[in-house]
Amino acid sequence: MSAGSPLTVCSHEIELSHDSNSFDMTDSEGGMEPVRLGLIGGGLISAKHIEASRQIGSGRLVALCDINPQRKVLADELGIPFFTDYREMISQAGLEGVIDGSPNQFHAEIGIACAKKNIHVLTEKPIAASLKEGKRLVEAVEQSGISLLVGHHRRYFPPIRRAREIVRGGDVGRLVGVSMVWALMKPDSYFEVAWRSRKGGGPILINIIHEIDNLRFICGDVAEIGARAGNLVRDGEVEDTVAFHFRLVDGALGTALVTDTAPSPWSYELTSGENRDYFETDQDCYFFLGTEGSLSFPNMEVWSHPHGRQKGWWEPLMRRSEEVPWSSPFTAQLDHFCKVIRQQDEPIITAADGLLTLATTLAINESSVTGRSVNPLELLENS
Repeated sequence: MSAGSPLTVCSHEIELSHDSNSFDMTDSEGGMEPVRLGLIGGGLISAKHIEASRQIGSGRLVALCDINPQRKVLADELGIPFFTDYREMISQAGLEGVIDGSPNQFHAEIGIACAKKNIHVLTEKPIAASLKEGKRLVEAVEQSGISLLVGHHRRYFPPIRRAREIVRGGDVGRLVGVSMVWALMKPDSYFEVAWRSRKGGGPILINIIHEIDNLRFICGDVAEIGARAGNLVRDGEVEDTVAFHFRLVDGALGTALVTDTAPSPWSYELTSGENRDYFETDQDCYFFLGTEGSLSFPNMEVWSHPHGRQKGWWEPLMRRSEEVPWSSPFTAQLDHFCKVIRQQDEPIITAADGLLTLATTLAINESSVTGRSVNPLELLENS
């Protein structure tokens, strides 16, 4: 069910033309109106976006879409129109931007439809369900001129951004190695949702994609990756444990171990403190090793030899610890999206960038099946 024109935003009436997304972006005092945002999906991840929208002044939710008509209750609580067909919403609600929290298989379809309407998109990860669909979406975005950001929200988390500054800024010298661990135990109840026990529902596509995007954002692109995956504990179609090694474009080497069947304090979720719903430990999950020093994450400790002193394994090391303030990455992400729409910011992650994160993640799966190392760019080009 949808509402007709005119709509009221910030107590200013905006007249919408039929099937049009053009309107006056200034308020009665000449300032910029908040960006008009529509949200597709009323599930768990959408709650994060709704909360973020309440924290920013640069954008405002003005419409909600979900195929489940019972979600209208949420739209009523927010005081915004409700739609069960996203095509009606993007045609009738006068949107400048859409937050796509739909299932993966709809990301490309929705993104292309928005591009045709010149509506900017913030889509949840992954950018698409396959590389082929992702390439179609990137092409449509580039032809339309809109911005499509992929919801790898950790890029907006201050400790991740500081780690990138330390590694890329030369504090550790030339990067030579990376070590990553993502190990925790998912409860049995997690697998009561049927798709989580089927192909594509394991940690490679659900969890490792986050670690891969962190790796690419902090260190740079992956040139080659090799992996082994197994069902060491659980039966079924999906892996529960994965080990992979990689070579970055700049030559640095790295390894990672991933399992969702071991009680452990070493995972991004349990160490970073980003999501306060998780139990938080004081451990690290990433290590970045360079010729001048090493960084542990998320404790943000840089180990190095004192400046001007002789270097070597007999020599003492000094430790520099950094305090990085916490702030919500979802709030920062949505504010950034609105500023991109207003051309006040350049995108932190583009559609093409998000597609390369997906290709790098799928390279792990490809290598685990074939037993051969995989170049993510070649995998993308040949898809």
